[in-house]
Amino acid sequence: MSARISRSWLALASRNSPVPFLYQTRTLNGASLSSLRHTQHYSTSNDAANETEEPQDDKPREVRKSYIRKRAAAITPQQTTTRSTASQKPLTMTSNEKQIFGNLLEQLGTERRGQTQPDSSTPGAKPALRDEEMDEMSQISAIFDSVLQDMKEKRQRAEARSAERQVEAAAMQASTEIEEKLQTGEYTDDEMAEMVSSKEITIDRAIEAVITRESVKIEAALWEAIDEGKGDTGIWEVCKNRIFNILRHLDDEKKGLLGMKGEVAGDEPTKALLAVPPCVPLEPVVTELYPKMLLVAFKMLNLHHPDSQLISQFRATIKSMGRASAVLGGSTGLYNEFIYFYWRGCHDLPGVVSLLRDMEVTGVEPNRRTCSLLGSIKNQRDHDLRSHWRKARVEGQRSTREPWWDLAPNRKAVRELFGPEGWMEKLEQRVREIAKAQAY
Repeated sequence: MSARISRSWLALASRNSPVPFLYQTRTLNGASLSSLRHTQHYSTSNDAANETEEPQDDKPREVRKSYIRKRAAAITPQQTTTRSTASQKPLTMTSNEKQIFGNLLEQLGTERRGQTQPDSSTPGAKPALRDEEMDEMSQISAIFDSVLQDMKEKRQRAEARSAERQVEAAAMQASTEIEEKLQTGEYTDDEMAEMVSSKEITIDRAIEAVITRESVKIEAALWEAIDEGKGDTGIWEVCKNRIFNILRHLDDEKKGLLGMKGEVAGDEPTKALLAVPPCVPLEPVVTELYPKMLLVAFKMLNLHHPDSQLISQFRATIKSMGRASAVLGGSTGLYNEFIYFYWRGCHDLPGVVSLLRDMEVTGVEPNRRTCSLLGSIKNQRDHDLRSHWRKARVEGQRSTREPWWDLAPNRKAVRELFGPEGWMEKLEQRVREIAKAQAY
């Protein structure tokens, strides 16, 4: 009877299946039979009788698995294991996590220290820990304490660095403000004294600031005379009142030692004293400001009034004030300007030789521009002499006029300048010695 029922279900499944006939295998038909068994119900009397007469076996059927399902079931655990193994990477704690962990450890240590051990004599107290457990607890406590100590030291170092940066930023800002104040000259005597006493600036920087401020004032007075159209006399008045008399700021003892003969006459009401704070020594300011302003005034007078007769009086006025004025007022730049003026403006070769003697006496060192000026004089002489003799050959007879270079004073000056052991040779040797000393 069961075989007949199975064949009837198989026929029914074959008729209702959408699969072609050749694909109706036992596996597909078994699946179809199981689905039909739950979805279709027949109420025929024969079937019901058969079912009552032959009860179905309650033993569950073994589900057949296809090859693809078996293969998938065998591969899936391996892939899962491989994926989990590959995904396991070493984990690291971020800075925030470390900070949170440190705070938790610190709180744990505080709570652990605040707790008291229970008394063993009280009823219900736990028994005393064994030595091994006590050692283990002490080791754990030591680890916690070391971690907390490291976190604390790290926090202290960070706070120290932050405080150091703030101090450096404040010091840099204060230094910038002080430097701006010194460069603009907007400071009082009290402020300068405070900066020097607190060692915010050195005494050399204070001297430099005072020299800069006073030189700006004198140059402003010179430019004012030029802009107002006062001519060379206006520049000369500024020189007499504010430059030539700078040395009068020295005390009487130093004036006598330096051999100062007196002051240059000028308009008494317009004489302006140097504004030097009491905390700044006066002598370094005077000895550096005097030659600097002499050079500036001579350049401005020679530039704006090159034909002025006062230019030739400049050197004589400096020498007339005594040895201190000649020594302190002499500088390499000023003597180079003098040489250029005496040669290009006056064609005075003996005057050039006299200037070189003054440089040697006063101790003014030459530089490359000094040698270059002497070289230009020599080149001009060679060019003039070649032109003179060329012109004489063209005329066919010797010129009866003696060249300017062969005049007696000029011939002597040329021999002193360019002859053996002359000034040009000595100056070039001295410049080489200075350069060699500076190289070391």
